[in-house]
Amino acid sequence: MRYMVAVLAAFSLTACAGSPAASPPAPPSMAPVAAAPTTAPTATAPTTAAPTATVSKAAAAPKVTKAPVSDLSQLKRLGIDVQKSVLIDVADDGVDRWLNIEKNGVDFTGTGRTDNTMMFLAPAPVTAKNKVLIKPPFYNEDLGAGYCVADTKGAPLKLETCDPKRQQQIFTMVPAGDSGQFELHGMYGVIRVDNGKITTSGTGRTGLQTILYAN
Repeated sequence: MRYMVAVLAAFSLTACAGSPAASPPAPPSMAPVAAAPTTAPTATAPTTAAPTATVSKAAAAPKVTKAPVSDLSQLKRLGIDVQKSVLIDVADDGVDRWLNIEKNGVDFTGTGRTDNTMMFLAPAPVTAKNKVLIKPPFYNEDLGAGYCVADTKGAPLKLETCDPKRQQQIFTMVPAGDSGQFELHGMYGVIRVDNGKITTSGTGRTGLQTILYAN
């Protein structure tokens, strides 16, 4: 019995001495752990600003072209009544013969202040100086193109619907000295008056003057 106990004990000691010792548990991994960012990254704006379109003032707003208009300042300085209601009179003939709207045309037969003798010398739509349209106010009261006196190849003159392209409606007022007198030149020549009628014979008076209608 003792012998078996001794053998068993010796066997146990031998088993313990021969078997490898139990390995200790592996230590936890010590690999560095990246710390979570405390602040979310922000996008960095480009340092160069995006190009902006440059628009010149001329391109931004369309250019407005003014319609041409004749310069009448010389006539005004000489005492010729333009841009006012006037009578157009044959000067120095000793009688009242005014430009007049008639049934058969426009002639120097007016002898009183009426709707048919009231005229208005308006700047013509051209760049040349001293160019006018003769527009009787009574015939230009309504809306629309209005009416203008036009030159003719013969006589008398005539009244027709205003048309900026009609050269027959543009007259040149040529100063005759510094007394307020002038000659009226139409498309077909200078206007001449003989005994109250416009003539094409080359004879007659050419000196005209304006008289304020309201006088």
